[in-house]
Amino acid sequence: MSVRLPSFISGLLSLLLALVLLGQSTVVVAAPDHVLYEQAQKAQSSLLKTLETLVNIDSGTGNQKGLTQVEDLVIEQLKAVGADVRTIAAMPSAGRTILATVRGTGKGKILLLAHTDTVFKAGTAAQRPFTIVAGKAYGPGVMDDKGGILFGIEALKLLQARHFKGFHTITFLINPDEEKGSFGSRALIKETAKKHDVALVLEFGSPQDKVTAWRKGIGYYGIEVRGRAAHAGAAPEKGCNALLEAAYQTLKLSKLSDPNKQTTVNVTVFQAGERANTIPDFANVQADVRVLEAQEYLRLERDFVRLTQNKLLPCTAIKVRAEQGRPPFPPNPQTDALVKKAQAIYQTIGLKLGVEGSGGGTDGNYAASVGTPTLDALGPGGGGAHGLEEYIDLDRLTPRLYLLTKLLIALGSAT
Repeated sequence: MSVRLPSFISGLLSLLLALVLLGQSTVVVAAPDHVLYEQAQKAQSSLLKTLETLVNIDSGTGNQKGLTQVEDLVIEQLKAVGADVRTIAAMPSAGRTILATVRGTGKGKILLLAHTDTVFKAGTAAQRPFTIVAGKAYGPGVMDDKGGILFGIEALKLLQARHFKGFHTITFLINPDEEKGSFGSRALIKETAKKHDVALVLEFGSPQDKVTAWRKGIGYYGIEVRGRAAHAGAAPEKGCNALLEAAYQTLKLSKLSDPNKQTTVNVTVFQAGERANTIPDFANVQADVRVLEAQEYLRLERDFVRLTQNKLLPCTAIKVRAEQGRPPFPPNPQTDALVKKAQAIYQTIGLKLGVEGSGGGTDGNYAASVGTPTLDALGPGGGGAHGLEEYIDLDRLTPRLYLLTKLLIALGSAT
């Protein structure tokens, strides 16, 4: 039986043959798995059909009904590929964490990570349902991360179709609270990651077709200022203005960023006062903190405390908040090795895979924090995450699904 190769693969093979004939024996490029590539192409229609169903269900973080619907559909798909599936309540978050395991006969233990929740409120799916326009699939959560979930499932289907069992276990962990910090599932993510050789995060790839090799950690910092209320017109001198003190402190705290360490401190919320004729007795300031080095969390906490001891108004009381969210996922040699492996696979189909870092955190931060080699952004490529124009690039759907599947084969076979 003859198999027709995609044009770019045929071109690559012709190039390799020409190089050999010219005596360029030092050029080594692995041959593509054209059968697997064509299977990935054929999987696209069923993937998009299921993706439409998932996208058209509102499953914003905390939306118990929608999350349950999505979870049930995903569990059904996972069981169809022979996975052992169990669910764990993600308290205090709504929804369940799905833990699906496929067992093989090899040595590699691989963890896949994705999430069922989105950032979109109830009613968004009805307003902007799944649609395909000019080679792009649009819809709330289409890329972040419902496309990622289905990438994992389709990759498992492709392995099943070729009867590949050259791995010890592939565990697919899908949580319902990633968009709000994974507070109900992060302990399970870290515990599970420790038991695996590698973690592959099925978050979206950038429009430039890149994977993510490092991510900053997230901190939730801020201050609460207590003052004393008074009539702003009749007796302002009897008041103690919490708003003024908070503003004074905010100007100082906003200068704590350190570009050399890629640490950023951005004040994002400022709340004070309820009436125009009343001196405000309370103010709340929140700052988004991003760090690439874990010790920066402690440095910032110390600096928040130190700076707020110097007050504009001695009559105020200031309380500092410093909460660590996702830990940083810094650059590291283990992830660099995974990047090179992924790039080599992509090169076999004539494509270049880029690499980047990000100030945004994912559950890959938790996996990396326990020492598990982690590679992020292995889901579908696209853009507009969390926005009105969130989309998946359909031209890159097959290549990136091929990449994920080949990575599973390579890592599963690794000793």
